[in-house]
Amino acid sequence: MNIKQLLKNFSYTISSNLLSLVVSTLVVLIVPKLIGIQDYGYWQLYLFFTTYVGIFHLGWFDGIYLRYGGEYYDRLDKAKFNSQFILSTILELTLAMGIISISFLIRDNNKSYIIFMTAITMILTNMGQFFLYILQITNQIRRYASYTILGRLFYFILIVVILLLGIRSYKVLILADILSRIISLGYGVYCCRDMVFTRIRLETSNFKEAYLNITIGIKLLVANFASNLVIGVIRFGIQRFWGVSIFGKISLTLSISNLLMTFISAVSLVLFPTLRRIKTDVTRIYTDLRIILITLLLLGLIVYFPIQLVLPVWLPKYKDSLVYMAILFPMCLFDGKFEILINTFMKTLRLEKQLLILNIFSVLFSAILTLINVYIFKNLTFMMFSIVLVLGVRSTIGELILWKYLRINEIKQLLLEILIVSYFICVTWYLDLGVAFILYISVLIIYIVSHAKKIKKAISEFKSIN
Repeated sequence: MNIKQLLKNFSYTISSNLLSLVVSTLVVLIVPKLIGIQDYGYWQLYLFFTTYVGIFHLGWFDGIYLRYGGEYYDRLDKAKFNSQFILSTILELTLAMGIISISFLIRDNNKSYIIFMTAITMILTNMGQFFLYILQITNQIRRYASYTILGRLFYFILIVVILLLGIRSYKVLILADILSRIISLGYGVYCCRDMVFTRIRLETSNFKEAYLNITIGIKLLVANFASNLVIGVIRFGIQRFWGVSIFGKISLTLSISNLLMTFISAVSLVLFPTLRRIKTDVTRIYTDLRIILITLLLLGLIVYFPIQLVLPVWLPKYKDSLVYMAILFPMCLFDGKFEILINTFMKTLRLEKQLLILNIFSVLFSAILTLINVYIFKNLTFMMFSIVLVLGVRSTIGELILWKYLRINEIKQLLLEILIVSYFICVTWYLDLGVAFILYISVLIIYIVSHAKKIKKAISEFKSIN
């Protein structure tokens, strides 16, 4: 591994994700301040639906991701990938027409509009995903980052212009999102223009290639889809039984609690193609990366305190839902571990089947907890605890599975992390913010001091990986 190149790739993704973080933060802080709770709820519903449009490429791009991860762009068969782009575009257009037809049958005009626009977003997103996957698997992280930056920057500018013009409709916000996706897609076409603008040859071998990509990628697709559903099931339960307004408020809290995942995604993005190319023992990389990651995530929880101090004052309409950040913020630790350690290393070791089973189990567990709460407890606080519980169980089981293949055992460290997270939730939920801050910082200092040698050693070894 070229550590300089790795750090450079990290800098690209972190820069782009930092911009995404800034844009997301400003949008999260400004939009709910200026538009009504009902409109904000519908806007969040659209964002919620668009989270799942990726399933409609049927694992096609996931198969490409797994089969060609770590390849060099210049060595790719451009004609072969052109055929995959053409065929997948035809598939997306066909499926979109079906979804649009369904939208006309829905009586609720707002939901009908949202589903219609989701179909349009599906085409743009999935075609964009094709180019993003190509750039990622060939380790063109700079272009990948530029794709993200361009879309998010244009989106932010449009949102600002819309709000400055005094427009407060969620429908216009959706149009802004779609326009930004069109701009990003155009950049993706430009980056891979020698792959797109080449002679079209739809031969029998192209259909066989498509079939192979789908059959291999479907497991990873369903695993990723199930991963999104883990929280999605609970969010759907909130929308269905507590209404759009409460759904919007909780979505805001989830968005804020998930801000740390921006950086987690950056690391995960760079790691997969890099791990596929290196020759060093994967177990060593895993153990080094794990201690570094956990330390950073525990430090990241400090961000909760200034956010909880400022946001209730800035968004008083959402004060009743912002209290749940004490419960939801630690989900970044479990979700972060899952995305970087479990998800990335399972894909590198080609454990898609195990990943699929784990995520399906997590969705079923999430669904059971949601049904129990909706029909028995009917308690929103319990729903929030369910999110962290499900993510914690998924992360724990995932690590146990991975340890079996890597032949390691970090059970004591795992139990310590769970204990610290539980401690964080308890002190922030039950105690005054200032007292909670002092108590958590004290425990964090003890953790860092007691693990100082191990952290220093991990950083040193990680730099020497090749």
